[in-house]
Parts: sequence; C-alpha cells; structure tokens
Amino acid sequence: MLNTTMAAKGPALDSDVRPLRGIRVLAFTHYAAGPIAAQYLGSLGAEVIKIEAPAGDYQRSAIKEPTASPDAPSPYFLGMNRNQRSLSIDLKRPEALAVMREMIPQSDVILENFRPGVLKRMGLGSSALLAEHPGMIYCSIAAYDPAGPSGNKPGQDLIIQALSGIASLGGPADGPPIPAGAYIVDTYTASQAVIGIQAALRQRDHTGLGQWVRVDMMSCALHLLASESSYALNAQEQASRGRNGISHTHQPAPYGIYSTLDGAIALVADPASLPAIATALGLSDRIIPLLEGKGAWTKRDEIAGILSGRLRQLASDDALTRLAPTGILLAPVRSIDQALADPDVASDLVCEVEHSYGGRYRVALEPLKLSGSALVFDRPAPDLGEHSVEVLRETGIDQDRIDALIASGAIRVSGRPEDRK
Repeated sequence: MLNTTMAAKGPALDSDVRPLRGIRVLAFTHYAAGPIAAQYLGSLGAEVIKIEAPAGDYQRSAIKEPTASPDAPSPYFLGMNRNQRSLSIDLKRPEALAVMREMIPQSDVILENFRPGVLKRMGLGSSALLAEHPGMIYCSIAAYDPAGPSGNKPGQDLIIQALSGIASLGGPADGPPIPAGAYIVDTYTASQAVIGIQAALRQRDHTGLGQWVRVDMMSCALHLLASESSYALNAQEQASRGRNGISHTHQPAPYGIYSTLDGAIALVADPASLPAIATALGLSDRIIPLLEGKGAWTKRDEIAGILSGRLRQLASDDALTRLAPTGILLAPVRSIDQALADPDVASDLVCEVEHSYGGRYRVALEPLKLSGSALVFDRPAPDLGEHSVEVLRETGIDQDRIDALIASGAIRVSGRPEDRK
C-alpha cells in the first residue's frame, strides 16, 4: 500500500503519461550505484526487472540496526530498489542462461554493475549482445572505464573518494582527511547512468541503433569536482585545507562549520561581511585588523579560530539570532532526522510504504519534478524472487518449464504462496 498523500500537486495528470513508458530494463545490479540508477528509471516509468542470484543482492541484509533480526531487510535495500520486480535466477546454470537469452530480445536496456567480466564470461557482455541486438542500449557502471586500461580494477565509493581527491578536501589541515559522510560517488554515478541511458534511447529514436553506455565512478568523481579540478589544472599554487573550520580549500573566512554550546552552525559570507560579523559577535577589535588587503584569504585560519572560540560560548539559537541582522547565509547543522522532518521538503520527498517485504517503512523519493509527467512510485522494494514466476510467464516460458526450473534451483521464488503460482 502506498501513501496517497504523494499525489502530484497542480493540474490532474494522466497516470499513463510517463517519460519511459514502454521501455523494458534488465537490471543486473547490486550494492548501490546500479540499483539507484535502476530505481530512477523505474520512477520515470520504465519496466525494470532486477536480476538477482538465488542468494540475493548483498545489500538486502548488509546495513541495518544491530538489534534487527537476521531476516529483517536492510533499510538501504528498501530505499534503493523500489519500482522494480525481482527475478531470482542462477545464471551459472545452462537452463537459466537459456531463459535469460529469451528475455533479452524482449528488452530495450541492459543495466549492469556486476564485477568487470562477469557477464562477458556468460556470453552476456556488451560486444556480444550489441552484435546480436543492434537496437539495444547496454549500460555498464564500473569503478573505472570498462574500455580503459584500468577497466578490470575493482572499486568502491570510499576508495574512489580517496583516489579521486575528494577525501583530500575534507577535514582540518592539521588532521587526517575526512571523506564525505554519504555515498556521494555512487549516487552521482547512478545519475550519470540515467542521463546516458535516456540520451541513448533518444538517439535510437532517430537512428534505430543502440549503443554501449559507459559510466565509471572515477570519472564521475572527478566531474563532481568540476570546479576544484579546473582550479587544480590551472592555478599556479594549490590551496590547502584550513585548520579552524573553513570547509573548502578555495574559500576565505568565514566559510565553514562552527561548533556551538549545543551543536554547530554553518556560515557562508562574502569577506565584505566580516566587519558586521565581528561586530555582531563582539570581536571587532580582534578581527577587523586582520582584514587589510586580502586578509580574509591569507589570514583565514586565524580569523576562523577567533570566530570558533567565540561561537563555542554561545548556543546555536543565540548565535543565529546575533548573526541574522548581518544578512549572511547561516543555518544550524541538522541531523538527517531533522532534515527529513522539515515540512518544506517532507511533504514531497518522503513517502510511506506498507508491503509484505519490509512491513511499514518510509523512503525518500527522487528529487526530479516534471510538470507534465509525475514520477512513478507503484512498486515497493521487492522480496527476493517475488516476481520470478510472473516475469517468466511474460517471457513465454510455459508452466511445466517454470516448475522444472524452480525444482532444479535455477529459479528462486519468494516464500509467499502467491509467488509460487
């Protein structure tokens, strides 16, 4: 059951008006980047079938509360695999691989983020399938460009943050680098995959031909650093991390996060606002003498240190009240729970679900808003093998063969009786 409060605002929309309606995606995906991309395609109206081994996606049970029961699904899986159906199939078995070969011609897109070479060894690599089905879109997500010299190297979000330079930008200069507190490379890479798939589908409309879409985490991480990369490529002298709260290597004081008595606040201001900030905090005699010339840059650590010492003496609300008249951008540092409870975003972003798999839970939806075609949410994250029988029937597999595949272990169905019929 989906919460009906998520209906689109504004004029009534035709529920059949979906940008990717009629597009069928076979998603050989696990972990994060692949499932996020598949989920987004499903939200845009594509029919997405998640291909899982009988053991299931590792993410189904990987990250959850320590007190959760062993069979409880992971909130991560529930949040990254909606709008998909699950076909649990053992592709190591010849009879299962034969089924997959019957499904592929009925599909428009192959989306995969399996380990490099896994699908190729099964005869399901990009070259083989595009040769057999020239109208197919085949999208590979990998740590490095699958067609490049490092194509076979494994990778993961934190590793790519480290290797790309993202991690080097966080944390104070006199301490170790601090990576982002979210899987930002996975999510950004997934978004690039969705863009690439849609572009390839649009080109196919004109030419009738598909293509291989390659999206790699390292390139995406460096593109995520578009401004910082340009600076690194062109600046004569590289900037370094600040020591006292400055939150970006290229920003002057007071740009940063500052601790308070009861939390922390974020300050974003032009250096010209520093005299007003100093006055509001009773620090004029200490800060204003440091602002001569380009002091906001050259003495940013000293200025940030003075601000930090003062703000630690104030409660967040008191600090925000004192600084508000200066007109700078400022905000308390909120927890994720607090951010999700914000009525300005929660009504459009958060949706409640009730399903046999996962029970009653809430998820954060995609941020895209389309005035003429609201994004879809008609399938909660599926149980492992929940749609195996349904998908096989649609492929044209008769019931006797389905029964034989289940009996041999080539196909897995979920534990619900209705999924075995």
